[in-house]
Amino acid sequence: MVRYWKFIDEVHEYINLPNDNIPEIVFWGRSNVGKSSLINSVTKSTIARTSKVPGRTRALIFFQLSDKLRIVDFPGYGYSTISKKDEFKLENLIDQYLRKRLNISKLFLLIDSLHGFKKSDERIISELDNFIKDKVFIIFTKNDRVKNKKQKYLLEQYNLKAEKEFNKKFFNTSIKQADTIILLEKFLMNS
Repeated sequence: MVRYWKFIDEVHEYINLPNDNIPEIVFWGRSNVGKSSLINSVTKSTIARTSKVPGRTRALIFFQLSDKLRIVDFPGYGYSTISKKDEFKLENLIDQYLRKRLNISKLFLLIDSLHGFKKSDERIISELDNFIKDKVFIIFTKNDRVKNKKQKYLLEQYNLKAEKEFNKKFFNTSIKQADTIILLEKFLMNS
């Protein structure tokens, strides 16, 4: 069955969020972690704009599948070319969304398979556990780049950390490995 996702809105202020009860799945992670590419793979489209330059997403971007499900593309963190004022405004919007939004069904926190958890990732997981603990899942991206024995061992350690230390279900994905995307898509569609 072909599913048609469409762009709904680019939101800069909490008051402008969609006013309904459609379940929302958030994709979030460090800048350049492959968020837009993963969204495009899962939706089988080119709906999310990809860029070689990190920090392009500067609002909450909403994509929707009929009246069933919505994906929310969060701006990446860790690298930004926007002004401090705009950065503060964006952080405030994200904070309000995470604390108040009842539509959140799942939040996928993306981690680069080669680089593992950074301090900022760990801090965000800890903060998320304060309001949406059971809705947070880890996605390790760019799994196809894990080639040698050392990298494979490190990814296993990151997986263990996700499961044991953070108590999170995780997925190892690559947009170049269809089976990993199919598994994630099935999980996403069961929201």
